Amino acid sequence: MRYRKINNWGQFDDGKEVQSSDPGFLEDQRSRVRAELVSSEEIYAKKLQTFYKHYAYPLSQEKHDHAVMKHQDKWDRYFKELENIKDFHRDVMVTNLQAAQPSQEDGDYEDIGERFMNVASYLTEMYVPYLRKFSEIRDSIKNERRKSKYQQFFDDASRQCGGLQIEDFLIMPVQRIPRYKMLLSELIKYTPDDHEEKKSLQEAHEMILKILADVNSRAN
Repeated sequence: MRYRKINNWGQFDDGKEVQSSDPGFLEDQRSRVRAELVSSEEIYAKKLQTFYKHYAYPLSQEKHDHAVMKHQDKWDRYFKELENIKDFHRDVMVTNLQAAQPSQEDGDYEDIGERFMNVASYLTEMYVPYLRKFSEIRDSIKNERRKSKYQQFFDDASRQCGGLQIEDFLIMPVQRIPRYKMLLSELIKYTPDDHEEKKSLQEAHEMILKILADVNSRAN
């Protein structure tokens, strides 16, 4: 019987990937996830600043001398918790995670799990109130932006933000905590059991789960 040329070797794949136990592979994956934690944190903080520059500050007479409308104190109420989140990530969390990256001189790094645990109380204090009120805040702002007096402003602000609507920014903190959960879970997966960072990563992951559980329990 003649050999029949095989053009599609993929048809013989059994669909089950064998995970490598090579320490080099694990360390590469750890470095990738750590880098994603830091880079996504930087992007998140910058987007919150963009939101305040083009949406929150112009809408708030109390916070900005050139407010779109006079005496719009209600916007301050809507954005109160979010401003605390913005300032925390800009002033604390970004540098906190950047410091945990390996140094260029000797490659040493600080325990990223401990970095999370050091700010655990702040994350809980700021995110839980915002996440609980998110639906109410979002719905209130939707009602406000339908008013004709705001239409031109929201169109202009969206163009300044590359097409992002105000709702796109409001939901970012809601998405950030689950993102921490995902990245910490992935980092734990690629951290050997005997690694010095394993325990603190697990504790940080548990802390994030508690924040989510707290929000969900109070929302029901």
